[in-house]
Amino acid sequence: MNDFTAFTKIIEELITLFDHLIPIEQEKLDAAVKNRVSFVEDCMHKEQAAVLQLRGLEQKRESEQKRLGMEGYTFRQILECAPEEAAAILNPLFDQLAERVRTFQSVSASARDIIEVNLHVIQRALAAEGPGKATYSAAGQKKNDNKRNNFTSRSI
Repeated sequence: MNDFTAFTKIIEELITLFDHLIPIEQEKLDAAVKNRVSFVEDCMHKEQAAVLQLRGLEQKRESEQKRLGMEGYTFRQILECAPEEAAAILNPLFDQLAERVRTFQSVSASARDIIEVNLHVIQRALAAEGPGKATYSAAGQKKNDNKRNNFTSRSI
């Protein structure tokens, strides 16, 4: 129960992952502000890879906590139960991780808000084109506001 070396390494890896994710999220925010859709898509692909890494690290962390007899404990609870020397190492790491997660969440929320505004602007522009213009639903189904399916007269 006293060997926190592997657990400490996992927390350091989480910090490193968020150090990698934050610039990607900032790049996505900048691209969204500038309406650069292809850059936003590239960032989202990078994020998907990072999310897979995050899931793997979370599984490792949970497994290590179980090994330490601290399954389901919060970081604060771990600090309370850990030996003094381990707590002295873990406390600043937990603080760094919490700060990185807050930064990531803040930038991510801003990017999401900008993307939602951009989508709203696009939807309004499409709606302003008026009836008779074919558009697509969010599910990719063609919507046709025109009552007729074709422009030719059936009398011919």
